[in-house]
Amino acid sequence: MDAIDLLEQLISFDTTSPPGNERPAAMFLADVLKNYGFHCEMQELGNNRANLIAVIGEGAGPELMLNGHLDVVPAHGQWRLNPFVMTREKGRLYGRGTSDMKGGIAAMCEAAIRIAQKGGPQKGRLKLLFVADEECSNLGTMKYLEVYGTSDYAIIGEPTGLEIAIAHRGVSRNYVDLHAPARHAALPAAGRDSIEKAGLTIWALKRLNRELSAMRHEVLPSPRISITMMHGYEKDNVVPETTRMLLDFRILPGMSQQQAEKLIKNGLRKAGITDCSIIPHFYMPGGELPSDNSFVGLCLEERRRLLQSESRPKAFDASCEQCFFVGHGIQTLICGPGNLSQAHTFNEYLEEDQIRKAVDLYERIIDKIIN
Repeated sequence: MDAIDLLEQLISFDTTSPPGNERPAAMFLADVLKNYGFHCEMQELGNNRANLIAVIGEGAGPELMLNGHLDVVPAHGQWRLNPFVMTREKGRLYGRGTSDMKGGIAAMCEAAIRIAQKGGPQKGRLKLLFVADEECSNLGTMKYLEVYGTSDYAIIGEPTGLEIAIAHRGVSRNYVDLHAPARHAALPAAGRDSIEKAGLTIWALKRLNRELSAMRHEVLPSPRISITMMHGYEKDNVVPETTRMLLDFRILPGMSQQQAEKLIKNGLRKAGITDCSIIPHFYMPGGELPSDNSFVGLCLEERRRLLQSESRPKAFDASCEQCFFVGHGIQTLICGPGNLSQAHTFNEYLEEDQIRKAVDLYERIIDKIIN
């Protein structure tokens, strides 16, 4: 089976998260890889969820991990094709997960199979780690890192258009509850009500974003706060006591949840917004690998040789699990087929040419590290 055959089978598994149900997809890949000499282990997570860990090579030397997530987001929107049946049209492969990121997984598997067919690693080990629950709460990766040892190098196959991405912003999400006495809508306010405070908060956050734009990173955009939810309704004729906002704060590597919360508090205080509560909701750190890292240089060189084009280290525009691997001492970058603009949208597709080139690029990098 080549990468496109593998992708067609992977798309047929509905691994929408939640609930995920990634175990059958992981079992399918294990059955394929066992035929080529991979030692395969299912890391059970319960509720029909599991990680697949497949390893080939036992000699002394470095360990290279190829990583991806088996779950996908819901197939909402105006799909004109069945999202769980891969469709080939004019050089494109349509289906939920083609870009994010079953295409990357399929390419990694074919590249690994090619290595196995050439006799396997001459030194060190090649590991394939395909995890559950990346799209929600990172259950699969956190469980893997809790139980297993570290690797030397890792590539996450998120869609980068085969650019070498070395960093991603993290995210800190907080609820902001704005308080003021409730009142009958027919009566004037004694002061600012919670709805007025919400309007002031919007402008306060716009000012804070301007201040945050002064924070620079080698490849990443500046930190930025977006409001993703606002709710304050009690009854048609009541001005509510509390208006709640949900803030999505994209943060640079090294920024803690406490630092993000402090920046929000200070921004609101400067705008004169008092009597509010900030409630942590979700946190995921940013991740990065230095641009002068030798692994980054090796991958850039192999990309240049394959694609006959120069490129510099890039940012990965969404969040991903690089931060967790880097936090465990694994030199990790992000490189995969597909375009991030296709992720989480309807009629998701991947260019056939991209997945084939991804196979070649992964094979080249594997050869350089463990052969």
